[in-house]
Parts: sequence; C-alpha cells; structure tokens
Amino acid sequence: MKIRPVLMAWGIVWLAMVGCAGKGDIIPLQLQPVLEAPEKMAKPAGGLRVAVNVFEDGRKHKGGLGTRTHFWGGVSYFDVPGGNPGEVVAQALATCLESKGWQADVVKPGTTSSGADVTLSGTMQDLAVSAKSGFGFTKITSKAKLGIQALNVADGSQVRMTLGGSGSDSVFWFDPEDAQEVLNDVLTQSFDKLVQDTKVENKLLRLK
Repeated sequence: MKIRPVLMAWGIVWLAMVGCAGKGDIIPLQLQPVLEAPEKMAKPAGGLRVAVNVFEDGRKHKGGLGTRTHFWGGVSYFDVPGGNPGEVVAQALATCLESKGWQADVVKPGTTSSGADVTLSGTMQDLAVSAKSGFGFTKITSKAKLGIQALNVADGSQVRMTLGGSGSDSVFWFDPEDAQEVLNDVLTQSFDKLVQDTKVENKLLRLK
C-alpha cells in the first residue's frame, strides 16, 4: 500500500525534470568578483589610478558564455545581461582592483580617461562555463584565460601577463547561480594573480 505514494513522488520528479528540458533559453549570469571581508581588504596601493578598457573578445567562439545540456534533451545558453561580456569582465576587474586598494574605473569605447597612472587593456582568449545534467546531478565546469597589458602613462613602459584558471562543481538540483558562482570563482582567481604578481613603485606598475 505504500508503493503508490512513492511512485507518485517519482512521477512528479520525472515530470519536473522533463519540464526542465532546454528550448534554447538564455540564462543570464552576473559576473562579479568574490570579494574578501572588509577587515581583510588591502590597504591603498600607493594611490594608483587605473583606467580599465573594455576587453576585446578574442575567443574562437564569440558570443555567450557557454551552454547547459539538459538530461532529457535540449540546450540552454549562458550569457551576460546585455550580451557584452568584454564590458562586464572589465567592470568585474575594476571592482576587484578597488577592493585591493587601487582606484579603478572602466573606460568605454569612444571615451578617454584623464588622470590615470596606468591603463589596462585585455583580451578574452577564453571565458566559458558549461553545465551538463545527468541522472541526479549536474556537472559544472568553467575556465578563463585573459591576456592583460598594462601601460604606465608616466614612462610608457608596459607589463604583459596572461591570467587564467579553471574550476568545477557538481550539484543535485541545478540553479543558474551555481554556474555563476563557479565562473566568478575562476575570474577572481585570475584577477588576484594580477595583484599578487605586480607591485607599485612611484605610481608605476611593475612585475615582482
């Protein structure tokens, strides 16, 4: 007599999973760095003023951030609101630098920045997140590779770096925030490397 409720419960779960089959939907992801607690934030980095240009999209597959493959068939697509990941990544980098004690602003195409000590330009060589659902789980993977060029305004010297990382997670019930969290963790790792591997000398950015 107890079998029927169990079968009904599984039937509800099955219908819910079928209903989640992808139909080409766009899943928006908010890209933002994972910031440290206020008491752990760095002290001002010598008052360095940084202008961050919108990142160029140098990926082989431009547009969007990746896909979610559903267990019962179909695919949904990850993207940033507005569909311009280069601008969103630049803003995320500026936010991260500010949390480290730098004064950072994003410079949009067609505009100029005055008073900056350093101008940062970047290329997204790779930036993606994917989620693939199986029976009772969804595997999430993410990777990033960013080419960075820092121009010291005072003397014209440059610093070039390649930042990147990867991450993964597995969840039972998938939520878009799960993919967002994995991708933001990877971006934060990349941004942190920029700060860790450089130093500020007389308002000039140098490699350590």
